[in-house]
Amino acid sequence: MGHGPLDADRRDVTTNLVLNQADLLGLVLSMSRVGAFAAASPLVRVLPVPGRVAFTLAVGLALSEPALSEGAMSDFVAATAVNVGVGVVLGFLTGLFIYAFTVAGAVIDLSSGLNAAQVFDPVTGLQNSVFGRGFNLMAIVLWFVVGGDRLMVEGLAATVATIPLDGTITVSAGVADFAVALVATMLRSAIELAIPALAALFITEVAFGVAARFAPQANVFSIGLPARIIASLATISLVVAAFPSVISTNLDTTRETIVTTIRALGG
Repeated sequence: MGHGPLDADRRDVTTNLVLNQADLLGLVLSMSRVGAFAAASPLVRVLPVPGRVAFTLAVGLALSEPALSEGAMSDFVAATAVNVGVGVVLGFLTGLFIYAFTVAGAVIDLSSGLNAAQVFDPVTGLQNSVFGRGFNLMAIVLWFVVGGDRLMVEGLAATVATIPLDGTITVSAGVADFAVALVATMLRSAIELAIPALAALFITEVAFGVAARFAPQANVFSIGLPARIIASLATISLVVAAFPSVISTNLDTTRETIVTTIRALGG
């Protein structure tokens, strides 16, 4: 039986897949840091499960580097715990600002009476109200539009550059004070953001109180709830208009948070 030209040019091809132990351990440690960040950050939790897995795989592969070329299992466990801690702290602190929008919406809902209509918010894992849920989604969309996703990846890359995957951390005493300051800033931003709607609702309440005082026979409270809802809807555009400037300010705050977090962890 003859052989054709393709058979004559056929060669045996052997593919050798070499798994270097240091590279493999570095990949696992990198994914543990990125996975912890994705689990702790509300900015990543908004993605569906396949999106969070893709984020962890892609960023983990990009930031992977050889680690623990020589070491015992105890060293690997300790390094994994360190990477998980770095990811959790960075994810929580850099995502803390997003709760300002949720709090602002919740305050408006409470004042207008819309807090009775609450739904489960998968981003925060809590029951959220109408404006709280809407503000949260709009803020996250704007965050990704202005490049917040790239800032998160740059922050993770900065932690790997300053705190190696097989390195150690030393938590400074100022990290707790810094976290408390961030919470206070978040609450202040939430109240400042909701002030236009709160002012309109306050004026509405005063007007109905005066009307009830001078016309007690009129049942003004029966129309109080619809009036408060209308007042909140009429002024909500003023609150939403402030979103871009608040997001822009939060970008700078997030950069400072990344630097401060790395320094606080001993990087």
